[in-house]
Amino acid sequence: MTERIDQVLREWPPGYGGVERVAHELASAWGGTVHSFDVQSRSCAEVDALPVTYERVLLPCTPALARLRLPLPSRRLWKLLRSKTPLHGHLPSPGVLLLLLLARLCRPRRCVSAHWHCFLEHDGSFNGALYSFYQWLALRMLPSMSQVVTTSPLLAEELIRSGCAAERVRVLPCSLSAEQEAACLDLQAAPLNRDRPFTLIFIGRLDSYKRLDWLLQAMTQIPSPWCLEVVGDGPRRRDFQELANALFADGQSRRVRFHGRVDESAKQDLLARSQLLVLPSDRCNEAFGIVQLEAMAAGLPALAFQRRRSGMGWVGALPDLEWDQTPQALPEVLKRLAADVQWRQQLGEQARERYLQRFARAIWLRSLDAMRAR
Repeated sequence: MTERIDQVLREWPPGYGGVERVAHELASAWGGTVHSFDVQSRSCAEVDALPVTYERVLLPCTPALARLRLPLPSRRLWKLLRSKTPLHGHLPSPGVLLLLLLARLCRPRRCVSAHWHCFLEHDGSFNGALYSFYQWLALRMLPSMSQVVTTSPLLAEELIRSGCAAERVRVLPCSLSAEQEAACLDLQAAPLNRDRPFTLIFIGRLDSYKRLDWLLQAMTQIPSPWCLEVVGDGPRRRDFQELANALFADGQSRRVRFHGRVDESAKQDLLARSQLLVLPSDRCNEAFGIVQLEAMAAGLPALAFQRRRSGMGWVGALPDLEWDQTPQALPEVLKRLAADVQWRQQLGEQARERYLQRFARAIWLRSLDAMRAR
C-alpha cells in the first residue's frame, strides 16, 4: 500500500480553479487529507464540480487583510503540524508557505514538499509590491523543502534559475480526471463542412487578466461567419457582454454567447461543437491552463500566449501551428484558422495526439509514481 500524503492549499478543492483541480487529482491518487483555509467559503456555498472521495479539513484562519490570510492557532493546526505524514503544500499563498515552514520546524525529518503553480507579476501597485515580496521570500524558502513540484519544463527552468537545486525540482504537468478524459476522448471531430460557421470556445473566470476583451477585439478582424461560446462567470461578465454587444451589434453572422457556469455534460456539448479554444490570459499567474487539456483531448487546438515564466504557450504547441503567441499576433492567426477548414482539422488531430503522448492520465500516473519513488 502506497504511503498517503496530506495536502494544504488556500481554497476549498475541487473548486473551479487550476490549483484546486490539481490538489483534487493528487488527493484522488494519494489519499490523505486535504486541508484548506476555504477563503471563499466554498465548502458551504457551492456544490463540488468533481466527485470527492478523500477527507477534507477546514483550517481556521485570520480575517482578510487585502488578500492575505494566515492560519490561526487551533487543535486542527496543531495536529497537522505534529503529524509524521508527508505534507504537500500548494503555492502561491503566504498562509500555506507559513504552514509548510512551521511543519518543517516542528518535525525537521518530515517530508514537506511544495507545489509551485505560478510566478507572480509586479503590476506597480501596493498589492503588487506585497506579492513581489512574498515571491522573493518564497523562492528563498523553497530550498528547505524536500522537493518542489511544478507544472512545465519552463517553470522548472525558472525555479532552478531562481536558486532551487535542480535535483529537487520535479515536473508534473496538470491532469484531467479519468472521467473528464474519457468524456473528451469520446468526442468525435465533426465532418468537414465549409459552410459551417467557425466556432470558438473560451472557458474561464470572467476577470480582467483572462483578457476576453482582447479575444473579442481580435474577432472583429474575421470577415467570415463565426460563433464564440463563452463558458464561465466572474466580476467582469457584464463588462464583457457590453463590449460584445458594442462590437457585434448585428448579431447575425458573428455571435457571442455567454453561458455562465455549466456542468460537465453541458461543457462537453459545447466542446463537441467547437473547433478552437482560445485562452488569452496576459499574466504569468495563468501558468498552464487546464482547459487546454480538455480541448486537446476533445480534438481541438488551443491558442495561448507565451509569456515569460509561464508554460501556457508550451501546453498547446503543435508542429503545424506556427505563430508568435503574442496578443498582437492573435487577430492574424484567427483569420488564417477561420479561412482554412482543412488546416483546422489537421491541427485538431495533432492536438489530440499531443495530449495522448504527453498529458494522458496514464502518463500522469506513471510520472506521479516516479516522483514519489525518489
